[in-house]
Amino acid sequence: MMRTNSHGAARRRYYTRYLAHYTRKNYMLLLLGGLFVVGVALGTLLVRSAGAQTVELMLRLIGDFSQRRRNQPFAQNMWAGLLSGMGLLLALFVSGFCAVARPAIFLVPLLRGLGFGFSAASLYARYGASAAGFVAVFLLPGMVVSSMAMLFCCNESLRLSGSLWGLLRSRGDDPYSLRIYCARYIAAGALWTLAILLEAALYALLPNAFVLG
Repeated sequence: MMRTNSHGAARRRYYTRYLAHYTRKNYMLLLLGGLFVVGVALGTLLVRSAGAQTVELMLRLIGDFSQRRRNQPFAQNMWAGLLSGMGLLLALFVSGFCAVARPAIFLVPLLRGLGFGFSAASLYARYGASAAGFVAVFLLPGMVVSSMAMLFCCNESLRLSGSLWGLLRSRGDDPYSLRIYCARYIAAGALWTLAILLEAALYALLPNAFVLG
């Protein structure tokens, strides 16, 4: 019994140390993820205080967007998603070269979470449980994958921006490697592209599976 308790205590200490090490190493990424979650919560709460006209406008935009995606072929949906998604990725990539862009980078996950939370909550407020299928199939999968890529990009841009800020302040820190920066952005771009292809495929395969209204 004592050996079992000792083994269990050793495992708890190991996992505690591992969690502490992971948190210290990835604290910025965890902070960005936390901002995204806060944005989702705020967006959900805003629906309660938003006027009926604001919610109705959001529902009309979502409905028009969904209807357009249903009627378009896969290739057209894919290119439309690439233009919008890669535009944000490019903006984040460029922001990494600006030493004072850090506040704006922090706003990206917060605003993205806010938009998703407000959209999903608006659907639930209008259609109730019948909106669950639409959110789960057409909104959530692509949002999860693209948000992972977005958080990764924000983290990389903050690292480069912080490195450039350190150089401006003559701290003598080693600058962040541009080769690593570009390589990681290519990987994030591939993940973002996967999210866009997933969304386009869902609209192509299940065009009439969940119709709002």
